[in-house]
Amino acid sequence: MSLRIRFTRLNPTHHRFEAIRADGTRETLDLETRSFLMHDLVHYVVESEAELRASFYGTLAGGGPYDAMSSPMTGEAAQTESVVGPLQTAVKGEVDADAFVARSAAYRLQTGAGPIPWLTADMIARAVARLRKIEGRWRASPFGETMELAFPPEA
Repeated sequence: MSLRIRFTRLNPTHHRFEAIRADGTRETLDLETRSFLMHDLVHYVVESEAELRASFYGTLAGGGPYDAMSSPMTGEAAQTESVVGPLQTAVKGEVDADAFVARSAAYRLQTGAGPIPWLTADMIARAVARLRKIEGRWRASPFGETMELAFPPEA
């Protein structure tokens, strides 16, 4: 299971998202950058650093459509989404990985959701560091240029 993910800057407000599966099938969407780009990148770094394979990018690699995550989620995918949303908000500033994990654990305990075994401060710190590098690449990309990522990431 592997996937090449391409993000192409189209203009100041939109980008193209392209997922190319190992079997050569692909999905291409033009998306509004403000709404989708950061969420998709945070998914990428979390799933990459936690070595997840049954969440958004694993689903895409396995042939699922981009919007598969809009249906009710369970298991790993639900856990991943419960981390990605808050992390997407947190990365707008400085992220204290220990505090992030503690808040997530407290919230999950309060709601009865149970702990997430892969959610550690080390994983969050690595994900944020990877995200900052990818953000830098994206910002340096002129319109019409494509930034490509591999999932799972190449060593």
